[in-house]
Amino acid sequence: MNFTAEPCQETSETTPSITAKEMSQAYRDFEAKLASFSTPEERITHGLSFMRSAISQEGTPRFREFWEARKLVLPFFKENINPAIRSNLWGEYVELTVEARKLKEILEEQSAFAIEQIDLAVTALEKERESFETLLAQAADIQFGGATPSIAAKTTAYATLQKELNLLNTLAARLNGLRKEVVKTDMRIRFKTKFFKRLSELGDKIFPRRKELIEQVSQEFARDVESFCDAHFQNGTAVGAPYYALREEIKSLQGMAKLLTLSSAVFNKTRLKLSECWDLVKSLEKEHKKEILAKKAVSSENRQAIDAKVAELAAQSAEMSLNELNQQIDAVLAEMRTIDLHRDDVRALRDELAKLRAPHLQAQEEKAKAMEEQEREKLRIKREKISALKDNIHNLIKESAGLELDILMQRFESLQQEAKAVDATKIDQQHIDRALRQLRDLVLERKESSLLNLSEDDAKALENLRLVLQQKKQRRQEIKEQLETVRRMLGGSNLDFEKAMLYQELLEQEKERLEKANAGIDEIEKKINGFEG
Repeated sequence: MNFTAEPCQETSETTPSITAKEMSQAYRDFEAKLASFSTPEERITHGLSFMRSAISQEGTPRFREFWEARKLVLPFFKENINPAIRSNLWGEYVELTVEARKLKEILEEQSAFAIEQIDLAVTALEKERESFETLLAQAADIQFGGATPSIAAKTTAYATLQKELNLLNTLAARLNGLRKEVVKTDMRIRFKTKFFKRLSELGDKIFPRRKELIEQVSQEFARDVESFCDAHFQNGTAVGAPYYALREEIKSLQGMAKLLTLSSAVFNKTRLKLSECWDLVKSLEKEHKKEILAKKAVSSENRQAIDAKVAELAAQSAEMSLNELNQQIDAVLAEMRTIDLHRDDVRALRDELAKLRAPHLQAQEEKAKAMEEQEREKLRIKREKISALKDNIHNLIKESAGLELDILMQRFESLQQEAKAVDATKIDQQHIDRALRQLRDLVLERKESSLLNLSEDDAKALENLRLVLQQKKQRRQEIKEQLETVRRMLGGSNLDFEKAMLYQELLEQEKERLEKANAGIDEIEKKINGFEG
């Protein structure tokens, strides 16, 4: 092997010289220990070990120290060394050199890819800054939740400012992230310089406006908090609103402080100011709780007498009617209004009194349900009767042609009586009346047909009967009028005993005459019906 030619070729590797300040402590230790070895084999072995560690460490390989160590080790191969040992060491030396060059190529490819990705990210950020107004219009509106009454009128203004700030904060965060990425990415200085220049130009368009908006929001919020504190907290006490309302408003203001992008100074100032107000509110709340506990103690004593009356009333309630129980309960409630009771005690006592009513109300409800059920049953029966009546009328209409006239008339009269007795609705009554009229027409047609078929003697006899019936009815009317006159005279108060007896005898005679007249009329009507039937 031409040993001297190969080392000469390796010396053609050009690396920038490394100064003492740029040396790492590991390199300085390596260089100092290298001089302590006496044989070239030891020096070469020590150099190869350092070279291997320089390119195999975690993180970025120390290429500059690798090449410096390589240059220091190369001359030792020219010294007097066993050929076999030299050959092994030289092979390892060449292998490390090739590995370092490949590793450098890989890192350069990774660096180029990282540069390309950073360039895309910076370009995208530049485009978004150019279209800032469009992105601002598309951004979601800010929702502060329950805005406090003290700044409710300015919620829209805060939302507008914070909406723009949120977009600027996003752009600023991405810009800072890209700066850190450029710093930690291994690339040539000129590339880093270009990226830093572009990012600096972007920052000039983002950070001044962001700072201006932060200052504006901070000043407005600081003034609003100051106004709120001055208006509601004076001389160590809360004014203008209940402590619990102020407590909720302080919570809302603290929540807004977290949502708004405030300067550190204003955030700390408002936080301390609101904390002072919060401590005062908690103190007031503590005092209020003490008052409530004192009132509860008084209420508990006052309640004992009412509890005794409620217990006594509970023992008697089962035997009382609902009206009596209501009167007793009203008396207890009236007494409750005359003494100091906490609302919890009042609520509990009212619940106990309501429980006393519960069995009576339940019984009343059950009774009402039973009555309702009875009404439904009555309605069902009535509907069944109406339906049966309608069916009977229609069936009689269908069967009328095959029935004897007297049977037809009997059934017709029976249906008329049923129609009068049934309690039908207006619509059902109209349907029943219409069907009865149709049936009545059929009955009259049968009567007329029967009269037309009478013989001449029967027709003349029927005419005579009708004439006699008319005369008897007139006579009966005269008897009724005479009977009424006698009754009026008998009812007079100025009659003596003999006249009273006379009128009483006349009254009996007239009643007897009326009965005979009614009997005669009934007899003639039966004969007429016999002819007509």
